[in-house]
Amino acid sequence: MTVYSTGVVIGIVVGLIIAAIVLKMINKDGSFKTEYDERQKAVRGTAYKYGFFATIIANAVLMILATTDYDVTKLGFTLNFIPILIGIIVQVTYCVFNDGYVGLNTNMPRFIVFMILISAFNFFIGIMAGVHGELLKDGVFQEPLTNLLVGGLFIVLAIELLIKKVIDGKEE
Repeated sequence: MTVYSTGVVIGIVVGLIIAAIVLKMINKDGSFKTEYDERQKAVRGTAYKYGFFATIIANAVLMILATTDYDVTKLGFTLNFIPILIGIIVQVTYCVFNDGYVGLNTNMPRFIVFMILISAFNFFIGIMAGVHGELLKDGVFQEPLTNLLVGGLFIVLAIELLIKKVIDGKEE
């Protein structure tokens, strides 16, 4: 295992530990687990199914692109992340607009602060890499592009939650 691989593994482990701590903080009852009612669980199940198929379709598209003149290897490390990101976006979007995203014990103000912090952190890493010329090397995108995409994901989620709040406000 190289130093780089070790760093990636350590980063993932630290990220999971931070996620567990944050889950405890954003739930009103201090629980690690977000609570959902039966209808929300059904919505989430459907959302996971759609997210799974979106991931498969995204992988298929990238495989097809690999057979063309487009050099998908220019996406670098992000090539493997793009289908995951697309699956997450589909899953989250379905949950948000079908009332399956926000749990019964979720503290939304804390959750929104967390989303902003994650977005800012990821954008900062991606932008700093770009400033230092580490975003693109030899025509190949580097790992910090993933940070920019994750930052974008949280911005998309925040916008979706805002739109959903406006829609629900008009219905009331």
